[in-house]
Amino acid sequence: MREVFNGSEIEVIDFDDVTSGEHVIEFRDPAWSSNEAVIAISVPDGRSWRDAIVSVNPHRGDVPVSFVIWAIGVAEERTH
Repeated sequence: MREVFNGSEIEVIDFDDVTSGEHVIEFRDPAWSSNEAVIAISVPDGRSWRDAIVSVNPHRGDVPVSFVIWAIGVAEERTH
């Protein structure tokens, strides 16, 4: 599914990681790389949204705070 951030379509991929048991939501910007997430937000198995973790792709470099805040909001909506 795609969401719009500042006029750019961002691909949002929502899945459960069967190896770790985490619920993961990836945010991919096709303008940067269609095969790599800019950030991923995960909720560990059996834990709540309060335990969510944000991971930034080290190959991406700096990510604007406004993007991270937006992605957190999208991820929170999808986990409730």
